[in-house]
Amino acid sequence: MTAVESRPAAPEASRKRRRPTRRPTPWLLKAFTALAIAASVLFAVIAAVGASNVRSGFTAIGTTEEPQVSAGNDLIYALNDMDANLANILMVGDKNLGPGVDRAAFTKLFEADRAEADHDLQLAALHAGASGTGAEQVATAFNALGDYEALAAQVMYVDTTSANRAAGQLPQAESAQYARATDLMRASVLPAAHAVADSNGAALESSYQNRRGVAQQAVWWIVLTGVLALAALVGFELWLTRRSRRTLNPALVGATVLTLVVMIWGAVSMGSASEHLRAAKKDAYDSVAALSAAKAESTDVNADESRLVVDPSRAPQYQTSFLAKSRALLDPGPNVTLDTYDAAVKADLDAYFSNPSHPVDFGGYFGTEMKNITFPGERAAAEQMLRTYQTYELDDRVFRQKLATDLPEAVRFDTSPAASDSDGAFTAYAAAVQKVIDINAAAFTADINAGVDEVTLWQWLPLGACVLAVGLAVAGVRPRLAEYR
Repeated sequence: MTAVESRPAAPEASRKRRRPTRRPTPWLLKAFTALAIAASVLFAVIAAVGASNVRSGFTAIGTTEEPQVSAGNDLIYALNDMDANLANILMVGDKNLGPGVDRAAFTKLFEADRAEADHDLQLAALHAGASGTGAEQVATAFNALGDYEALAAQVMYVDTTSANRAAGQLPQAESAQYARATDLMRASVLPAAHAVADSNGAALESSYQNRRGVAQQAVWWIVLTGVLALAALVGFELWLTRRSRRTLNPALVGATVLTLVVMIWGAVSMGSASEHLRAAKKDAYDSVAALSAAKAESTDVNADESRLVVDPSRAPQYQTSFLAKSRALLDPGPNVTLDTYDAAVKADLDAYFSNPSHPVDFGGYFGTEMKNITFPGERAAAEQMLRTYQTYELDDRVFRQKLATDLPEAVRFDTSPAASDSDGAFTAYAAAVQKVIDINAAAFTADINAGVDEVTLWQWLPLGACVLAVGLAVAGVRPRLAEYR
């Protein structure tokens, strides 16, 4: 028997084919579950934080920033009305020209305006803080107003010593004192007040742009993180179905559907909140701002009539000022004079009223408003504002005619609250302006409140939905893990 030479045996490892290492199913189940939970939590946190940021924007604009701007506009109105009533005090003197048309009545109005101006400046100081540009503007306004009040007190005191003079006939010394007071108002007090109002208005516009951007970004962040959470859940479901060779897992399907619903609902809600913010600022508040400025300017326009009587030496200056402010209210176009203004306004208004759908041809604050008609009842109220403004302007021409021929009658006509007299026409016009302001202010408040309501729910709903989705995911995975124990 021939001996066969033996060979050393090959190592066991060399006889076996190497296979790639495969992760065990329980490990992968846990990993997919953790990924789905992490994506769901991220989605919920992003949605809740986004809603909270959007809600804080509505709160800041509605309860802090808009009231600051309104206080600035109210300050300008109160200052203009102060100077108008100072002129009226001097114009009527110690004569009683009818109910509510005497020195005491106009002095009471002057004091009310002064209290309002002081209050508005105190609010402005509170918001401006102790330093910075805003604080400097408020301090300038305070100092200038104090100087004006001192001059006004002097001229009113001197006027009480001028007895038995005809209405409108001031001694030269009183006219000169009033001129110094009104010059201080127009050169120092009002510019400082406008600086405060403009600063607040610019801050509101910047805040609106920023906060609307936050609301729009919230939509995309909700969609982005929602899609991420859906991808994790759907991927998990598909992997589990394939690995376990079973039908879809009901609990995971429920978590996926819940996430999809919350994502769509959240995106729609944030988009709706963004639109409420836009409507509050652009549709409503921009009209409020324009008409509040018109209201203050109108008071100064009306004061120019009284200034013509109190300080006739500067009549051309006041007439130029009257026309410039009238054009700021309703500008029919270039090259109009005080003599041609009425006809130009009539042509524009006739064109508008004959076809309200035609583009508005006139500018000024009223042009801004008529191009921004949005809310129920606003157009009718705005049209009434235009009609009463036209009536007041026509009465001003009557006043000027009377002033040239009958000074006491001109004073009576200018200060009388009767509907057929100039001050009555101005009162009706001012009430019409205020009605349009009120419509837009109510719409502003409604949109702010609607926006807050829209997002308040979303400060906690995504977190609650996340807890439920995670619970469903865990419930769906638990039986599969139990199979490997």
